[in-house]
Amino acid sequence: MLIIAAVVVLLVLSGVISAWRDPRRLRPGVYLGLATVLLALVVVEVVVAVAGSTFTGAVIVLALSFCGLLVIGVLGVFLIVNGVTLVRREGVRPATLLSGALGAVLVIYVIAVAVGLTVGWFDVTTSNSILLILLAGGLPAGYLGFVFVTFLGWSLVYALWGRRRASRDPVGAVVVLGAGLLGGDRVSPLLAGRLDRGRTLYEFARHAGRRPILICSGGKGTDEQISEAEAMARYLVERGVDESDVVLENSSTDTEENLVYSARLLTERKIRGPVAVVTSDYHAFRAATLMRNAGIDGFSTGAHTASYFFPNAQTREYIAILRDHLWLNVAIVVCLSVPWIAGLVRAL
Repeated sequence: MLIIAAVVVLLVLSGVISAWRDPRRLRPGVYLGLATVLLALVVVEVVVAVAGSTFTGAVIVLALSFCGLLVIGVLGVFLIVNGVTLVRREGVRPATLLSGALGAVLVIYVIAVAVGLTVGWFDVTTSNSILLILLAGGLPAGYLGFVFVTFLGWSLVYALWGRRRASRDPVGAVVVLGAGLLGGDRVSPLLAGRLDRGRTLYEFARHAGRRPILICSGGKGTDEQISEAEAMARYLVERGVDESDVVLENSSTDTEENLVYSARLLTERKIRGPVAVVTSDYHAFRAATLMRNAGIDGFSTGAHTASYFFPNAQTREYIAILRDHLWLNVAIVVCLSVPWIAGLVRAL
C-alpha cells in the first residue's frame, strides 16, 4: 500500500509540475487521472482491511462493477436523449449524430452484460464465455473511457484557468477562430459569440495601455460567398473596432491551419507578449494544444455555447484529440484488444 501511495504522490507532483510548465496539453490531466484511479484502489484496500470479513474484496469489486455499469447506462441514455434534442434543433448531419451514436454503444454494452448475466442462470458455461469476452472487450473500452474522462476533466480545468488569465493579463494580440457563415456571407450566432468575446479582450488590452491587433482567422468554404475572415472583420468594424487593428487570415480550412497561419502573421508583425486565441468554450482546450504546437505563446479562451450542443461538441473534440495522437492511441487499443480478440476466437 505504501508503494501505491508513493506512486500517487509522484503522479500528483508530476501533474502539478507539468501544468505549471504548460497546461496546454493533456499530460497533466493524465497524471492526475492515474493518481485518482490509484487512490481509489487504496481506498478500496483500506475499506477491506478495516471491514475484515464484512466486506471481502470480491464483494467490493462486484459493487464497484455494478455502479460502473449503472453510470455507463445512465450516461448512454443521457447522450441518446441529447442526440435526439440536437437533431431536432440542428437537423440530421453526421456531426449532430455523434453523441447519440456514442450513447447507443454504451447502452448496447450494458444490455450485453445484462444478457450475459441472465443466460448464466440457465447455462453457466455459456454465460462465463460471454462475460469473459465482454470483460476483455472492456480493456480497450476502459482505456478510451479513461482518456475521455481525463479530457473532459482537464478541459474544464483549462477553461477555468484560461478565463482567469483572460481577465488578468492584457494581450498583444487576439486571434478569433472562424466558423461557418449563414447564407454564405453572414456571421452566425456561434461565431458572433466568439467575436464578441474577442472584442472584449481587445478592449481590455487597449484600456491597459496596449495596442493589440485582432486577427480574424477563417478561409472561404465551398458554400460561402466570402471568406469567414472577411465577414468577421466586417462584424467587428461595425461594432467599433478600429479597422487598422483588424488583420485578416483568410486561407485556413481547419483549426490547425488557423493557428499555423496566424502564427506567421504574428511573427511578421513582431507581436510581443501573450496572445489570446478565442473560440467556443467546448473547443478551447484543443485550440490551446494546437496553439502550443504552432509556437504561439499565450492561452485560449471560449465563448459560451448552448448547453444542448455541448455534449455532442465535446464528443467531437474528444475524437479530434484521439486523431491528433492517432498512432499512439491505435497502438494502445490494439494491444489491449488482444485478449478480447483471443477470447472471441476461442468462443467461436
